[in-house]
Amino acid sequence: MHKIENIKKMRELRNYKQSYMAEQLGMSLSGYSKIERDETDISFKRLKQIAEVLDTDFSNILDFDGNKVFNISQNQHAEGTQNAYAFVHNLQNNENISSLESFIEHLKEENLYLRQLLEKLSEKADH
Repeated sequence: MHKIENIKKMRELRNYKQSYMAEQLGMSLSGYSKIERDETDISFKRLKQIAEVLDTDFSNILDFDGNKVFNISQNQHAEGTQNAYAFVHNLQNNENISSLESFIEHLKEENLYLRQLLEKLSEKADH
């Protein structure tokens, strides 16, 4: 059950919807929902696929500690939606710091991509 809760927490931290996860995994929304409700067994292969969608290693799903993470804010702007998350509590070793740096880098890349997408959409709307 612990890994199921971790999958859901990690999905929510990335602001992914269940429908997005299902689509990325090539399965129905109902099928994915059953995973998060622990109504179906997850194979090792499926766990690895879920980890790939969540941009993490499957071992991180097994070891994830949701108490170290909290949602700082979710702000909607005219340009789009920006989400900020911070890792807090017990940054005691380089592995945690490395994870934080990696997560920040991922957010920067996602932010850049979304800004570029907004520019393209804005250009199309102007034409």
